[in-house]
Amino acid sequence: MPEVPVHGNFRRYYGMRSAGAAARACSAEEEVYLPRDGVDERVRCLLSWLSLHGAEVRRIERVLDIGCNAAKPLLELCQLLPNSLMYVLGVDIDAELVAQARAALRQAWCERQPRTRETTVAAMQYFPACFSSLLDPLPFDPVGTDTLPAHVHFVQGDWPRMDPDPEGFDLVLCLAVSKWIHLNQGDDGLFLCLSRMASQLRPGGLVALEIQPWRSYEQARSLSKELRASHARLRIQPDDIGWILECLGLVSLGSIGHGTGHGFQRALTLFQRPLEAAHVEVSSKFTWPWVARPRQRAGRPKKIRSIN
Repeated sequence: MPEVPVHGNFRRYYGMRSAGAAARACSAEEEVYLPRDGVDERVRCLLSWLSLHGAEVRRIERVLDIGCNAAKPLLELCQLLPNSLMYVLGVDIDAELVAQARAALRQAWCERQPRTRETTVAAMQYFPACFSSLLDPLPFDPVGTDTLPAHVHFVQGDWPRMDPDPEGFDLVLCLAVSKWIHLNQGDDGLFLCLSRMASQLRPGGLVALEIQPWRSYEQARSLSKELRASHARLRIQPDDIGWILECLGLVSLGSIGHGTGHGFQRALTLFQRPLEAAHVEVSSKFTWPWVARPRQRAGRPKKIRSIN
């Protein structure tokens, strides 16, 4: 019997999101190969924003993707960001999805082409390894095909409870994950994740957050009795997340675009840690306003388009 995706660990998740996307997409200068199912719209939005505001943010060298699934957006960022990335980490709680992400990295790497402006010897002599099998043996040695980029890593784990990275990150992605952390680990677990997110962000760094709306919790809770019980205890709501991050010292830069696909038109919101700001420990500063919030009656769940 297939495993119930109670952590949002859906198989072929990006196939669902990519429905209706362009058949093929490339960077503006046609410099890199990208997947046939198109670039993730959230990646497009982020890159477009960075092209306009890059001077206002920290140089992106270290990237974290929380709940990376099969890592389609993360790998696209690796391909499309300028050659500044030094360390990229994708974390997912599902071991099978981590294996898929590593396989996707190998696939993306073997399909990698030189940028059109590269003038190195290796770039000028670029020769797809598959040609030898397609066109009979040819006198070109495959160079570097067994060497994956050493700066890209995927690990299995529950990121909020993993050891913190002492160097922090310049960009943290948390795309359509907050609901699943919230349902599985409750209000305390969500707050822990947001607090860790803020504390791991370097000054000037960014958090890119896709928050699932409260109505989508209604159907997601039906996946298990544990999720139903947890849902009944929740007091924090998705609309509180931005306020919590601001209390933790981050500044909201607002929505920079929306996802695409049937049921996935959710806002992508950016938060930044100011250059001079320190992480704020807010749990002892004041009483959370939702502690005494009365539980809203859900009534009959509305029919919604997606539980993701």
